[in-house]
Amino acid sequence: MRCLSILSLLLGALIGQPQTDAAEPVTVDLLQQAVFHRVPGKAGQGSCVATGQAGSWNSRFVGSPTVVHDDGTYWMWFNGGKVTTDTSYPYKIIERIGGATSRDGVNWKPLNDGKPALRLGPKGSADHRGMAHPYVLKVGDRFLMWYGAIDGRSGTDLGIGPAHVRVEQICLASSRDGIHWKKENGGRPVMPLGKKDTVDSLQVTGMHILRIREKGRTVYRMWYGAYNGDHRLAVAESPDGLKWTRKFGGRPIAGLRAGSQGQLGPSVHFDGRRYFMLYCGDVGNQWKTYSAVSDDGFTFRQLNDGRPVLGPPPKGNFGSAGRGANHSVHASQMILVNGRMRAWYAGEDALPPNHQKIGLMEATLGR
Repeated sequence: MRCLSILSLLLGALIGQPQTDAAEPVTVDLLQQAVFHRVPGKAGQGSCVATGQAGSWNSRFVGSPTVVHDDGTYWMWFNGGKVTTDTSYPYKIIERIGGATSRDGVNWKPLNDGKPALRLGPKGSADHRGMAHPYVLKVGDRFLMWYGAIDGRSGTDLGIGPAHVRVEQICLASSRDGIHWKKENGGRPVMPLGKKDTVDSLQVTGMHILRIREKGRTVYRMWYGAYNGDHRLAVAESPDGLKWTRKFGGRPIAGLRAGSQGQLGPSVHFDGRRYFMLYCGDVGNQWKTYSAVSDDGFTFRQLNDGRPVLGPPPKGNFGSAGRGANHSVHASQMILVNGRMRAWYAGEDALPPNHQKIGLMEATLGR
C-alpha cells in the first residue's frame, strides 16, 4: 500500500500538457492545418528502428512506439516479437517491451544492451505470456509505463468470440532510469477487462493518457483500444492513474470513420479547449492513420476529408505493405520540437514475412 501511495503522489505532480519546447501552446486550430510527411531514417527501408537479429526478442517485428522528450533526449519504448513453436503463446509469438534513446529522434541507440525492459510474469500472472502496446510518461524523477498484459487466454477461454483472439489488460510499471522497471499494483491489471457483451470484454489495451484540468478538477483521461470482435476506442478516467472508471457509459467514442474492423492506436493532444486525435482506421483491409477533432474528447469530427494523414509510401519503404497488412499504425505521443510536431509510428514492408518497423512523421506548424 505504501508503494501505491508514493506512486499516487508522483502521478498527482504530472503536468498534463503535451511535450513541447514552445513558449506558446499548440492549438487544435493549428494542428487541423498540419500536413504530415515521412522523415527518412537509416535503419532500413526508411525506418528509424528496425527488427533485431535472428533469434532475438524483436526479430519478427517492432511497433507501438511511445516517446518521451526530456532535457534534449528522446526516450522510446516499443514492443517487439519473435516467433516460437510454443502454442501457449498467443499466435505463436512472444511479445516483449524494449527501449532506445536518441538525440535527434531519427537515429536510435538501444537501452539495456538491447535486452527487454521487463520480465514476463510468473505463471498465472497478467503478463505471463507477453507484453505489448506500452505508453510512458515522465513524472517527477520517474518513468511510468502502462502496457498491455498478455496472460495466454483467448476468446475461447472466456466463452466469447472471436475464439482465437488473445486477452489483453492494462498493467503499470515504474522506473527511475528508464532501464530497470518495477511492476506496480502487485503486477495486477489497473484496467481489467469489461464485463461480457461490453465493448472491451476481450481486450483493454493500446492506450494514450493525459492529465487534464477542467471544471475545477484534475483527472487522468485515457483513450484506449477496446475489443469484443470489433476494434473501437473508448474513454476512461482516473484520479491517480491507478484506479480507472469507464466513461460515457462504456460506449465507444463517436464520429470516427468506420471500417471493416474499426479503429485503434489513439494519440491525443488537448489545448485546454479542444482535442486533436491521430488514430488508426481499417479501410480497404489496410490500417492507416487518420485525424479527427473533438470538443469533449468523446464525439469527434473527421479531418482531412477522411483521407489518411500520410500519402502513399515510396516504393521499398518499410510501410509499403499491400492489402491485409499494416501500413501506418499506433502513432506515438505528438511532440513539438523547434516548431515541428513529431510522431513515431509502425508500418510493415511489402516483402514476406512483412517485418514491421518504426518510422517518424512530422509536420511543420504554421506553414
